[in-house]
This record gives sequence, C-alpha cells and structure tokens, in this order.
Amino acid sequence: MVMILNAFLPKFSSLLVQMVQDEVGMLLGIPGQIEMLDETVRDIQCVLADAERKQSKSRAIERWLMQLKDVMYDADDIIDLCQIKANDRLAGFSCGCSSNARCGCPLLSCFRNPFFAHKIGSKIKDINSRLEGIVKRKTDLGLTESQISSGPSDPVPRVDSIITRKTDPLVVLDDIVGKKIEEDTKMLVNWLTEEEKSAREIILVLAIVGMGGIGKTTLATKIFNDRRIEEEFQLKIWVCVSKEVKGVELLKCMIREAGGEHGATQERSELAPILKRLVQGKKFLLVLDDVWEESRAVWISLLRAPMSGGAHGSRLLVTTRDERVADGMRAAKLHRVQKLSDEDGWSLLIKQVFQNEKESEIQEFKDIGLQLVEKCDGLPLAIKSIGGVLCTKPKTKVEWQAVLKSNMWSIVGVSSIHNAFHLSYEDLSSPLKQCFIFCSLFPEDFQFWRTNLIYQWLAEGYLQNKVDFWELGNEYYTELLVRNLLEATDNFYNQGECKMHDLLWSFARQLGKDENCVLREEQILSRPDGSLKIRRLSIEGNKMNTELFKKENGLRTLLLRDKPEIALYYLCKAFSNLRLLDLSWSNFSILPDSLCDLMHLRYLDVYGSKIRNLPHSIGNLKYLPYLNLAECKSLSDVPRSITDLQELKFLATINSGVKGIPVGLNKLEKLVQLLGFRPDKNSLEGFSGLDSIESLSQLISLRIYSLEKVSDKNIANRAILLNKGRLQKLWLFYSTLSSEEQLSQTTEKKMTTEDVLNELCPPPSLESVQIVGYFGSHLPDWLNLRANLPNLRYIHIENCACFEELALLGQLLNLDFLRIIGAY
Repeated sequence: MVMILNAFLPKFSSLLVQMVQDEVGMLLGIPGQIEMLDETVRDIQCVLADAERKQSKSRAIERWLMQLKDVMYDADDIIDLCQIKANDRLAGFSCGCSSNARCGCPLLSCFRNPFFAHKIGSKIKDINSRLEGIVKRKTDLGLTESQISSGPSDPVPRVDSIITRKTDPLVVLDDIVGKKIEEDTKMLVNWLTEEEKSAREIILVLAIVGMGGIGKTTLATKIFNDRRIEEEFQLKIWVCVSKEVKGVELLKCMIREAGGEHGATQERSELAPILKRLVQGKKFLLVLDDVWEESRAVWISLLRAPMSGGAHGSRLLVTTRDERVADGMRAAKLHRVQKLSDEDGWSLLIKQVFQNEKESEIQEFKDIGLQLVEKCDGLPLAIKSIGGVLCTKPKTKVEWQAVLKSNMWSIVGVSSIHNAFHLSYEDLSSPLKQCFIFCSLFPEDFQFWRTNLIYQWLAEGYLQNKVDFWELGNEYYTELLVRNLLEATDNFYNQGECKMHDLLWSFARQLGKDENCVLREEQILSRPDGSLKIRRLSIEGNKMNTELFKKENGLRTLLLRDKPEIALYYLCKAFSNLRLLDLSWSNFSILPDSLCDLMHLRYLDVYGSKIRNLPHSIGNLKYLPYLNLAECKSLSDVPRSITDLQELKFLATINSGVKGIPVGLNKLEKLVQLLGFRPDKNSLEGFSGLDSIESLSQLISLRIYSLEKVSDKNIANRAILLNKGRLQKLWLFYSTLSSEEQLSQTTEKKMTTEDVLNELCPPPSLESVQIVGYFGSHLPDWLNLRANLPNLRYIHIENCACFEELALLGQLLNLDFLRIIGAY
C-alpha cells in the first residue's frame, strides 16, 4: 500500500512546487490553497515510513493509509489532466516566445482557460480538504516523523546476472536437489513403464499429492523428461489444469501438445474427435498438473473418452494438493511428496544464491542458511523465495542475519510459506511491488508476454524512474524473475514469456484486494459502504453488471475477457479516467467514437477481436503508447489519423486484415515495436512504403510481411536499418508459397528478392533474426561469418526452398539458437 504513496507523493509534490512558483492559485481562484496542499503533502511524506512499519499490527493505521492512497489516485488524475491540457496548448502554438507556453511554462498557460481553471480549482480544494482530515489523524495514530531522502526515490537494486529458469514441462536444474527426488523419480518411472498384467483399465492413473509449494510439479517434470519415459511412450502431453478450467481451451491445448491443429473450432463436440484421432493406437503419457477438487471432473467427463483410444499401457500422471482428487480419478498409485530435509533445503538455497564462489566461502553462511531453511519449513517454493531476496543483496553475514531476524517471519496466523512471501515482497522497491501485484489481475496460470507486461506497467505509471521506459521495464521484469516471483515459461535466451505460481498469485491477489477486483460470470461487485474506489477491474465471462458504471468512476484499468455483452459507448463514458483497456478476443465489432475521448488512455488492446473499424478520430488519443490490432481478421483499414498518435511506441497488425499503414508512418518517430508492417503498397496508393521507416530510429523490434512485393532495392536501402542502433529483433516474412511455387519463380524475380534483402542490413545491436518464405538462392551478405553482428543469438530460417548453399551459421560465436526448416 505504501508503495503507491511513495510513487505518487514525489510526483504530486513536484507539480505543486511548480504551481506555487507560477502563482497558479491566483489563476484558479484558490489563493493559498496550493501552498497549503504542498505543506500537507510534505507532512504526510515525513510519517510514511513509520506508517509502513506499523500497518501490519494496526488496523487503524492500515485504514489511514488506504484513505490516503484513495486521495492520491484522484490527485494523480488531476496531475495527468493538467499535463495533457498543458501539452495540448503548447502544441497549438506556432513558433515564437510571446506567451508563457512558448517560454517553457505550458502548465501555467493551460490554467488561463476560465472553465478549465474553475474545474481544476474545485478538484484541488476537494483534495486539500480530504488530505487535511487525514493529516489531523496522524498524531492520534502515534505516527512519528523521519527524514525524507533527497536522493533518487526507491531505486531498484541492480542485478548483475539472471537466473535462467525454465518451467513445466522443462527441467529446472536449480530446483533439483538431494537423493530423495532422484529415488522418487526412479521409483515412479519404474511404475509408469512396467506392464500391469492384472490391470483392467487401459489407462492407469498415478497421483502425486502434496501441499502447495512442496515440489509436486518439479517431481512430475523430472519424470516427464526421463530418458526411459521418452523411449517407452510414443506421445507425451503436458497440460496445467488449475481451478478455473475451461473445457474447450483445455482440449485445444491438448491437441496442440499432441502435434495437431484445431483451426478456428470452438465447439467441444468438434475438438474431442480431433484429439481422439491424434492419440488413436498410440501409447501415451498424459500429465495433468495442478488438478483441484473443483476441476477433477475434467478427466471423467471430458478427457477420458477421447483418450480411451490410446494403446494399452498408456498412463495418466496427476499432481494435486487434494487426495480426494486422486480417489475420484481412481488412481492406481498415490505418491505423497515430503518436505525437504535441512541439508537438501540448504542445497536448494545455495543454488539460488551462489554461482562461482568457493566452497569454503559458501560454508561460512551454512549456520544462518539452515536457520532460514527451518523457517521455510522445508518447502521448496518458500526457500526459493528467500533465495530470491538473498541473491539481490551483498553476500555478507550481516545481510543474511537481517533477513533471518526480519519481523515478517512473526506475522500471527500466517503459514511459513506466506511469511517467506511477505519477506520477499517487503524487500521489493515500491514500483516493483506495484508491478508484482498487478500480475494478479489476470487469471490463475495466465501466461504473460514480456512486451505486453512492460507496456501495461507503463500505462499504470509504474515506470517513472528512468527516461528509457523499455530499459526500466526490462529491469523490473528480470528482477521479478531473479527473485522467483515470476517464472519464465520458455527456453529461449530472452525469457519472453512468464507465469506466476498459483500460491504467489493468491498472495498477490490478497495484497491488492482493496483496489483490484476480478469478476467472473455474472458476479456482482459487492463492497461495503466507505470502501475505497476500485481502480482495476477484470471481468471474465459474457455478462457484466452495469451498476458498476454508477459507482466506479475512478477505474484506471479494465480487462474484458470472454466476449462480454456490453455497450462500449456507455463504458467509455463511465470510465473517463481509464489508462488501460484490454478488449482482446472480445466480440465487439465497432469501437465507438467515445473511445477517443479517453484522454488518459495509455494502452488499447483489441487483439483477436471482431472489430471491423477504428474510429476516424483515433488520432485524438495523442498520449497513447500502445495499440495492438493483431489477429483482427475483420479489420481491413485503419484511419489516416492513426499517424497523429505521435506518442505511439507499440503498433501491431500481425495476421490482421489491415492492408497497410496510411501515408505518414514516418511521423511516428517514437515507435519501439512495429509488428506486422506490410510495405507492398506505396504513397501513390495512400500507404506508407518500406522507405517510410527511415525516421524510426528508436525501433527495437521490427516485423515485416509481404516483403517480396518490394521490387526496388533502392526503396529498401532508404529504410536504413543499419542506422537503427537499438534494433534487436528482426522478422522478415514473404508470402506463403509452396516449394514448387518458389522454385518456379523467374531468375529475375529471385535476384530482385536477393537484392532487396541485402539492402536490409541490420545494425550490430541485432540479437534475433527470422526469415520465412524467402526464395533467394542464398542468405544475405550481412548474415555470414564475417558479418558485424556480435550480439546475434537467435536465427530461425523457414520455408526457403531455393537455397543453393547455406552459410556456416552454426559457427557464429555467440549463437544460442539455430532452427532451419524447409530449406533445401
């Protein structure tokens, strides 16, 4: 809670200082109010540290902080509105310095509008009145003052190395410790691979049971990847079930895991036969990870029928916290996972914290380490959580003792694992605490994409401490991975996808319960009188209670999932302070003009929705950094005003119906990610060509489609990729042609294609390149052993049938990943 105040108060105080200097109070008709507000904010800042220390033991202090936080959210809306209006007014002036706006005082100039000045003045008086009452109570609560740091607020500790973590069903070596797990793995693999002569069931069930965080998934992962399992079973499928299981999505996941395709099918009656055909006659191992009592029927009523066509000897492995699940699924064998011994717990802690230190140096910490393991009660997840804290601190006994003696271990009525979580959480900086809690707004087992998460944090205002938001966002993301608060789910070098362990998810959701709300199918938002305003709302399901519109006008984030039935027009009118709006996979076909009145909006995601058009006034969202139109199949055009979004940093049109970007793409100079760009049209047709990206010097990721339509190498040359010194990821796609169609292309066409690709020479910063559908006879000159690409770590080449020779790509010194498919 205090983390939000630590983020808001300095920003608010800074604005007040400028207002006092500019005598804004006189312009607003509230003389003296700005000075009073500035003094009040400073008084509050002095007692925040003491309030944070005492809140866990005082409901009154916790309530005081909640009320203060509510005021700060409303104050932040005022700040944002003032800055937007000031920037608008500044942009409206021509060159010269005859006004305050032109002389570097845009904030002062925006208050010269009488209507706006009165509106803001009234809001500031209200904020002042509310804060005054809060300040009066600080003495009654016994809060004492402490000195305010004059340095940078709450810096994030820098982490020199990343702990690479790969999760289900990938083996995470840092999680494997001790002889016990080796013995258990051997014993259970033996059972799974031995023939049961007397078994009447075609598919025998093995259940691994244990409390949350004890290592069930780690054991199942080790079994899944055992060599004998690979040899014994023709097909292996791993799916995570969890509480909120959805039958259709589970079937689709299993079809993909089995190597099949489900297309656009959404009906269970069509998906089940696809799965049955894929497993027919094959001996398989199916792992259902994290099955709950509420979701155990998924096997009996959904999966058993299509999986029954598998060969005799097929196996089902289930992990669960509840023995009733094992009984209900007729488990032939049940294995209970035990807590780690002290020595194994110490070994796990070592793997989390130490890397290249000598054994003698490590042993100096063993006494304290064993005490920490004891406090974690032998639970691997708790030990890893504490390891995540220790690995960010200097390796001294003083630091370890401080963690051991933390009062977070003594919270009454809380389990050892949650004590460990509390300690890990309290060790985070204020912005990182916000980032962590934000992740609980999504469903359990939700898989986050690094890029989306960073832009969501940006929209919420969490990335304030650096000029380069992308660098800061990546630091935060990496820090949460290193601390084991997020888990990477891919095995590529950039750890671009992650998830949150369900226990940590529950913990984070509890921390954010006062201002975050998740509603499922037809749930009603019920909150007692005097509650704080809801600031973030996630709705999962088709129905939405429209009574929300009348109460929750302070909403900043709204996630609408599973095709909600609601009129967007009223939504946009009701939630005028929205920063983040996620309509991905929704059934909305039209976005109303009122959407463009959301002047605070920083994130708009309509990924996979049915929208057919964007409002012509989309350009009014002048401060929008993120716009995702990917997979919008019904969207064919975007309005010309999209090129007025000059704060835009992310634009994606991948696999959508969008033919091209209107002329003016070159104006979007702040673009960091441009994904799905089609340069096959030109300016004469009203579209931006390949040369229009010349001015986009901030690009980090660039994905180009229909590249074979570019017939002039000079146009490619004018794109000047070499000068884009931040470019890290480059995807180059050509139209999908069969091998025969590629080979039948004329020699002239092939040479033109080669010439264009040669001109798209990337800078030395490039880390990843993907080329798909290219029909030149050899790779471009810039992709060879002599290329100046020292950071290149990932190469993917696919469906390139015309190669006569292939460079020795595997000899590139820093290459981590090389995949070549259909190149011959």
